[in-house]
Amino acid sequence: MFDNIEFNSIPGNRDKHRLRFMGLTTCGFCRKAKQFLDDNDFSYEYLYLDKIDPDEKKKLKIEFSEHFDKRLSYPTLIIDDKEILTGFIRIAWEQELLEDA
Repeated sequence: MFDNIEFNSIPGNRDKHRLRFMGLTTCGFCRKAKQFLDDNDFSYEYLYLDKIDPDEKKKLKIEFSEHFDKRLSYPTLIIDDKEILTGFIRIAWEQELLEDA
């Protein structure tokens, strides 16, 4: 999934799952979600969609919608290309990520 898009990588000690974070630089919830991943030492990849080419962004959104049958919203965390967390609700992210870490 998203083979033609280059994500930035952040190393961390929690690397049990492949995590891909997508957000916007102007989004406060995106910053909080990314900070959550950093504070909890997760290894993850991230992409700010407002920093990529509009055509690439359009293709990515279509691919996301086809794969997950949902419209992309921000922030989104893709777990092992199978599950997604959308929005940043700390308790939901803690339950999904910390209890399984």
